[in-house]
Amino acid sequence: MAFEEIQNNQGRVYKDKHLAVYRDPSGQLHQFSSLCTHDECTIAWNDQAKEWDCPCHGSRFTADGHVITGPAVEPLTPFGTDE
Repeated sequence: MAFEEIQNNQGRVYKDKHLAVYRDPSGQLHQFSSLCTHDECTIAWNDQAKEWDCPCHGSRFTADGHVITGPAVEPLTPFGTDE
């Protein structure tokens, strides 16, 4: 899968693959499961805040997958390896 369309400091969710991808400011890709660790709802990229948000129960995650606010307590699950 090619991720050329993801710019630095941007994220994108591929719902059909249950994949969330973030390209950090240096250009390195970070891949996670797109399912929230609280209740497995599909997360979404918040471009303004540069974070992952769960629309179901309000969990928020940093761009690199760490929990900002719950109810989730576990970070996003890594998916594969970085490109």
